[in-house]
Amino acid sequence: MGDDLPENAMGTILDCAINLLAHGVQIPDSMTAYRDLVLEHQQLLEKVVEPVKCDAKAAEFRQQGNRLYQAKRYEKALEKYNESICYAEAGSDQLAMGYANRSAIYFEQGEYEFALLNIRLARNHNYPEKLMAKLDTREKNCRLKIDGGFAKDNVPCPRMGINVEVNSKIPFLAKGVGMKQYPGSGRGLVAERNFKTGDVILDEKTVISVVGSPFKYLYCSHCGISNQHSLIPCPSCVMYMYCSEECLAEDKRLTHRFECGFGAQSENITFNGSNIAPKLFLYGLTLFNDDMEQMMKYCEKFANTGANPLTLDYTKYDPLEEFKMLHKAKLPCSPLVEYTFKLCAAVNYVVLMKQPAVQSLVTSEAQKRFFLNCLNHYQRLSSYLSWEWNTGPVAIAVGLTTFGSLFNHSCDPNATVMYSHGRLKCALIRPVRKGEQITYSLGPAWFNPEGKPV
Repeated sequence: MGDDLPENAMGTILDCAINLLAHGVQIPDSMTAYRDLVLEHQQLLEKVVEPVKCDAKAAEFRQQGNRLYQAKRYEKALEKYNESICYAEAGSDQLAMGYANRSAIYFEQGEYEFALLNIRLARNHNYPEKLMAKLDTREKNCRLKIDGGFAKDNVPCPRMGINVEVNSKIPFLAKGVGMKQYPGSGRGLVAERNFKTGDVILDEKTVISVVGSPFKYLYCSHCGISNQHSLIPCPSCVMYMYCSEECLAEDKRLTHRFECGFGAQSENITFNGSNIAPKLFLYGLTLFNDDMEQMMKYCEKFANTGANPLTLDYTKYDPLEEFKMLHKAKLPCSPLVEYTFKLCAAVNYVVLMKQPAVQSLVTSEAQKRFFLNCLNHYQRLSSYLSWEWNTGPVAIAVGLTTFGSLFNHSCDPNATVMYSHGRLKCALIRPVRKGEQITYSLGPAWFNPEGKPV
């Protein structure tokens, strides 16, 4: 298997397709041909056992966290405690013990408010009475520290928000930023007035995002923030965590009602954030009130017809209109990667069509054909319009944006774009005159003698 391919079913199937192409075997362009190729390797998709809530495993992960805590490896310990919290069975004291262990770490880190929050969570989830005195003492010590002025972040950390006048209908975009078609690169952002160095012209929240598998116990599965890793679990599965009850409820309403219970299967077929494509489809289906016929009627007519997000009015926010704008985006076509998009879409189709929640909505042959083709469209769309939050070899999260997708690359950019914790921000690194395109660099926007060329 190639070095850049994941060690899962998706990687194996991609490797097979690459070998076929290398030996001159032509795979027909149709999505049904790619679906049939995936079905030939169906055994790779059926070997996955979905983990379930289990107190024994929860206790095991918690003990691993305890050892990391003793070694003062607090972030790793938090990750193990979070894994334990996810595996804890409903009503058991393992959930409370995990929260209590987390409170000990936050106390050591001086995060006394987070410690108190986790103490409250422990009390609310059957914390053993025989250990309550220890928890009472920690709570008392937290309050003493806070009263003594030792709490962290008494002064809020300044945020990099938009520092210029905003668009009256798009309050997270600067006034005077427009869209223009450019030869060779398509849509792009253009300055309709002069801007100066340091102007922050975009502060956009992602439409949807997915957290990388290695980070699922460290970041919110809905909004992507870490919340100091103080997360709560999905009550039904062991693969998703959230920063708040609000994010848990919203994710369940929008997409997690489909995803819950096959997280391990999803990891088995993910390649470079490819799981954001099925999430986009499920998100759209929810916005169409689970009406496949209405979704088909719109999407088949308007796919790839072209879109201008600056016509949206976010003062009257309508997520369905935003979704439609994403769906209409006209995308480039690169033959070198089209087979990857189609293969990822076909694999997702085969796995999703075995999930009862999806089966009940995708019933007719026309709907199945639409679902398969739509997954391919969204695989392409998410690849071209998404941003990765990278701090290492694997992306922490991948987020899909409406306006962030309009930036074009330049080796001599006038802006830098940053995606982190569910938000995309753009700051200008040199003056931009009226009529100039606003560009960023796919590589570093500063001199780096050790960096690889773009």
